[in-house]
Amino acid sequence: MTAAWHGGDVTTRATCVLCPNPGPMTLDGTNTWLLAEPGSDNYVIIDPGPLDEAHLARTLEVVAGRGGRVVQTLLTHWHWDHAESADRFAELTRAPVRAIGAGHDDLRDGDRV
Repeated sequence: MTAAWHGGDVTTRATCVLCPNPGPMTLDGTNTWLLAEPGSDNYVIIDPGPLDEAHLARTLEVVAGRGGRVVQTLLTHWHWDHAESADRFAELTRAPVRAIGAGHDDLRDGDRV
């Protein structure tokens, strides 16, 4: 199963790549968000999702297709469907993972991203 691109640009700054992991808690699948300022090639990824190599590859294809590169990954929380692939995604992108807790470049109150 391959990841789907969920509807193209949601806004000029955000695109969603839908992971093919539908279920009662994930509904149609986990949303992985790709954020970039218009005209920038720097992307921040929100919640890379479960450890699904096809989904990670599709996420990177969307970024690369726009001439971009991942500069940071943020995790909203530690449920497997949002964060399981964080370490693998960091290997693929060489970009830091930031989150509250769990040993990444931990975010703290007042930090700016």
